[in-house]
Amino acid sequence: MDRLAPLLMAAVTLLFVRACLVTLGVYKEPILTAFQHYGEEVGFSPLFDACVWGLLLVYMTFMILVPSPFLIIIGLLAFAVFSVLYWQVRDSVMGYPQLFLRYPEWYRDIVNQTTREERRKLAYMWLGLPLRTRLRYNAQNDAFRKWVELVLLSVA
Repeated sequence: MDRLAPLLMAAVTLLFVRACLVTLGVYKEPILTAFQHYGEEVGFSPLFDACVWGLLLVYMTFMILVPSPFLIIIGLLAFAVFSVLYWQVRDSVMGYPQLFLRYPEWYRDIVNQTTREERRKLAYMWLGLPLRTRLRYNAQNDAFRKWVELVLLSVA
């Protein structure tokens, strides 16, 4: 168990950092990947995911600093309750967009400028880009906007 704790802590930290980067708009991959599905758009809340991973990170840090069997039992019960709540709330997130659906500026621009079909094509074109190009577009929003305009011109 002593060797497993640092690995779990590192994994949760990486997932928390990833969720924060998605919320801030620095990492575009999960949002663009969500566009590729057929049918209605799926509710995706990067802020909600960041809050969940942040709570788990705080709990794990507290468990490492103050190890106690009682805290483990409380943690398992809280995990079960939050898991059920997470799946209930995740489906109804779209009902409260002002609260949970905090997206970066580039996302709002894409949604306002494109149709559902164009966003799907954008997602597939994004997956076809080389890794270095995607990293560049993740870091530079202006270059990403120009790429979006070029893709929209080519699929029109």
